[in-house]
Amino acid sequence: MDQETPALGFEIKYADKLFFCEALVHSDTIKVFFNNYYMADVEYNPAVGWIQTNGTLLPQTTIEEIGAHIDGQLD
Repeated sequence: MDQETPALGFEIKYADKLFFCEALVHSDTIKVFFNNYYMADVEYNPAVGWIQTNGTLLPQTTIEEIGAHIDGQLD
């Protein structure tokens, strides 16, 4: 049986443009896409909060905004 990968979607402003952000939740990381284009992997680290582990370097404020959306939708 295939397991579904939970997906969250929301709008985000990045580089002065509005994007549709999709976050695909995997067991150890979250893959982030802007307008269907892969941007980054993010993870929650209890010691420091939301961090980026791969992909296009995003500002920490953007990572934190993505994390806040993920927290809000997964709670």
